[in-house]
Amino acid sequence: MNVLSGTLSKVRMAVVVLLWAIPAAAIGPADAQPAPTLKIVATTSLIAEIVADVGGDAVEIAVLIPPASCPGHFDIKPGDMRMLADAHLFFLHSWQGRMFSDGIVRASGNHGLRKVAIDVPGNWMTPSAQIAATERIAALLTEIDPTRAASYRAAALRRIAAVERVGSAQSQRMAAAKAPPAGVMANAMQADFVRWAGLQVVGEFGRGEDMSPRDIEEAIRLGRSLAVRLVVDNLQSGKQVGIGVAKEIGAAHVTLSNFPGGFEGTETWAKAIERNVDLLVTAIGR
Repeated sequence: MNVLSGTLSKVRMAVVVLLWAIPAAAIGPADAQPAPTLKIVATTSLIAEIVADVGGDAVEIAVLIPPASCPGHFDIKPGDMRMLADAHLFFLHSWQGRMFSDGIVRASGNHGLRKVAIDVPGNWMTPSAQIAATERIAALLTEIDPTRAASYRAAALRRIAAVERVGSAQSQRMAAAKAPPAGVMANAMQADFVRWAGLQVVGEFGRGEDMSPRDIEEAIRLGRSLAVRLVVDNLQSGKQVGIGVAKEIGAAHVTLSNFPGGFEGTETWAKAIERNVDLLVTAIGR
């Protein structure tokens, strides 16, 4: 059974409005000339890596936000507008819709550019969300460029199988690490991943600029009262809060990344999740 079939019906109406933006050859009959390369700008490396893997030679992908930067706090620059001016499609996470408004698309001067908000909930570093995102992006590419549908579907199946293998291997590593019974405090952006890793999240905290002194004091009080032994920060959110809380309560501290490429040598999801697990296993063993 095709694992993408359940997703296609959900995105069909959302994608049909994009078709006019792609040259006619890209949406013609099956015996038409091959579609031209799709130029796609993605807001994050999470989207871009899936697009590149599923799209292969059929796509040309550019990433807007550096992977170590916060994707929710980004100021678009003239060079970014030039990327949008030359693209067919602009892929972003659904939660970025307000940041990248239709006004920005219009300001690029590219009247054929279509913005596509990809609505896949959860932390995309977890295998389940990574698989759902792969299915969604493959469905979008298939609808936009049906002449290459078989290629997109085959690539998506290969990627999903790889994600399942990698996810299973990393989950087994976490199980073997034998996490201590004490709970973990985590940055809200890492909480889902930490739970996937088999750790008990007993408290969450946000970005430093979003927290008042009272919020930080409450996080310290909670950590002490629950005898928290590990504080997990998010690279893209900054480390100040987590480091401060860990120091005050005498807990170990570790910083994970939510995006491929956030740490050097982690340009793929597989390498990024492996690095995150490396860091967690080391922190648990302290």
